[in-house]
Amino acid sequence: MKGITSLVVIIACIISGVATAEIERRTSLEEVIVTAQKRPQLLQDTAIAMSVLKSEQLELQGISSLGDMGGGAIASLRMFASGNTPSNLIVGIRGNGTGDPSEITRDGAVAVYLDGVYMARSQGLALELSELERIEVLRGPQGVLFGRNSIGGAVSLVTKKPSGQFGIKQALTMGRFNEIKSVTRINLPEMFGVKTKLDYLHSERDGWVNNTAPGEADFSEYKKDGGKLSISWQINDQFDVSYSYDHSVMDTVQRYFQFYKDNIGVFGEERQRLNETRLPVTPLDPTNSEQKGHSLVATWDYSDISIKSITAHRSLNVDANTNYAGVLYFNGLNDASVIDQNQFSQELQLVGGNNRFEWVAGLYYLDEDVSKNLQDSFTLDIFGVFGPALSAIDPPTTFDALGSGDFLPPRIVDAEARSTAVYGQFSWNPDILENRLELTIGTRYTEDKKSAARFEFDLSESSQKSDHLGGSIALHYRWLDDFSTYLKWGTAYKAGGVNSRSVSFTPFAEEIVSTWEVGLKSEFWDHRARLNVAIFATDYKDIHLDFQDPLNALIVETINGANKAEVDGLELDLAMNPIAGLVVSLSYSYLDSFMPLQPNPLDNGALISFALPLAPKHAGALALDYSFLPKDYGQLNLHFDITSTDHYSFLPYGEQRTDAYSLLNTRVELSDINIGAGAGSLKASVWVKNLLDEEYIILAVGIGDPTASIGQVFGDPRTMGLDISYEF
Repeated sequence: MKGITSLVVIIACIISGVATAEIERRTSLEEVIVTAQKRPQLLQDTAIAMSVLKSEQLELQGISSLGDMGGGAIASLRMFASGNTPSNLIVGIRGNGTGDPSEITRDGAVAVYLDGVYMARSQGLALELSELERIEVLRGPQGVLFGRNSIGGAVSLVTKKPSGQFGIKQALTMGRFNEIKSVTRINLPEMFGVKTKLDYLHSERDGWVNNTAPGEADFSEYKKDGGKLSISWQINDQFDVSYSYDHSVMDTVQRYFQFYKDNIGVFGEERQRLNETRLPVTPLDPTNSEQKGHSLVATWDYSDISIKSITAHRSLNVDANTNYAGVLYFNGLNDASVIDQNQFSQELQLVGGNNRFEWVAGLYYLDEDVSKNLQDSFTLDIFGVFGPALSAIDPPTTFDALGSGDFLPPRIVDAEARSTAVYGQFSWNPDILENRLELTIGTRYTEDKKSAARFEFDLSESSQKSDHLGGSIALHYRWLDDFSTYLKWGTAYKAGGVNSRSVSFTPFAEEIVSTWEVGLKSEFWDHRARLNVAIFATDYKDIHLDFQDPLNALIVETINGANKAEVDGLELDLAMNPIAGLVVSLSYSYLDSFMPLQPNPLDNGALISFALPLAPKHAGALALDYSFLPKDYGQLNLHFDITSTDHYSFLPYGEQRTDAYSLLNTRVELSDINIGAGAGSLKASVWVKNLLDEEYIILAVGIGDPTASIGQVFGDPRTMGLDISYEF
């Protein structure tokens, strides 16, 4: 209610300001170009349910990385940092998301691409480095053109390319909790057809939950550094080559877990957001994530055919440190793990067509090697085993806290994945019905080979081979030039795997998703309004389900569900330019999920209830942007947005802690500040995130069956700051 009241006041202020402005200016929405079908197209011409945030929108909403999307700017997209590793993102679309993002032996449900390169691991997805041109979010199964583990959808990050003209952009941010951020971008002049761009970023912020342990880190603090080199070479009118290299290092401290429930009665409930730890937490070290990436893209345009090769190698090293400070395990659990990952991918695309036919064909190959070395130890002497109760255990111990009869050994896991695919999509615009009908058919064949080995108490090994032939078909009819509807059916598949926390190390098979979708794409009011709607019904076959052992919370089994799960829903995207200078954007998602009872293999096959995680029934986002008439001193712009999310489950099984919340953000920007002719461009912005200081939950984890405790992680409190940027 507070958020709605504030929004009404904001709208009234905008209207009063508009009354004094000249509104004779021409109004219309900008066209949106996307590459969701491997070729530049208008958003309104694609029979795909998708949302796009362009660079201007990203800047106004303070989004400079995938990790910033957690605020809910796109209603159907759930994205937030894992509580124990902030650089590790949990991503879900339409209720289909990552099971356990820390597992290296399984894959996510949403494919994330950076300039066409698939990012195989969720660790390090919070990378903040390149200047984004746009973010494309494709909703629903994308089993043909984005086939690699895209049963929930795909997120494509498209960065800005070198301009070929000399230019420097320097941006500086100062904010609450001693936040400092510096971004430097340099475009070099084109030489011999070669364009070059350099990016460098440094950012840091103190934690907002004070750790009372002297000399230890505070919760939620971070420090990030990174750079990127981008080179584009136009050899001739038909052939060009682009190369990029990025290198980033992130030191991030986990978020603080509080007790929502403490059924043992050790600490008691902590329902309100805390800014100080309940006990001194030691050790508490940052998680260090380092990643490097090389990408080489070669494009050859010959006649009506374009041939593109995308060759990439990425490496990831994560030295993770987590201390739950007693909230999940009653002796204080400390996770220390090292992850090393290398991936090589090669994709070859052929794109062609004419007035009647458009087609895309491709080959894809991915080779991934990843290892993880995990040591669990205990750091909090809750019951006074080694000394005074509630004292720190230093150094941490691996004693038998769980009654298994053994000390906790390290868990060493090695995994390999090889994926090969061939795909094709064909669109036909027949010479009937005034050329308003388009038929699109696509198919993809994928073969996956996986192997994994775990050494803990003994050696366990697993290997899998699976293949899948999927596809899609769509009928798209343009009733008017700016009004069309489509009917689409599509499937996608996610390879199986094995849970490294399983006792038996038994693999689970692939998960298959199929969706029927009806969509509307329209522009009206003299291109001052755009309305896109999608209604869908999705079936999950052999859905991946996690079961926790009620006697040992460290044991988790993953199986394929015996009964189908279903999700039906509606998505709406509306943009309007009702008066000169004012743009209103609305995004809404409705999900109706059904998860039948499933047999529990850890309880003699007893049927138990599950929830479909990351599936709020209602979610929405509303943004208002107003640009005043330019003045001699500069251009004044106002931005307000409110995002609202219904309660939803974070995990599929166990007692749930859910939350519904609304967040209000604002920015006041003065651009094109007059500093003299030919002196460059200066811009200054004041911004506030979570303006009303809402206390909201971004993650909750229940432990035990029956539940011993539920830990919850709060989102950031109100933050505010000043941005200053200069561009020449």
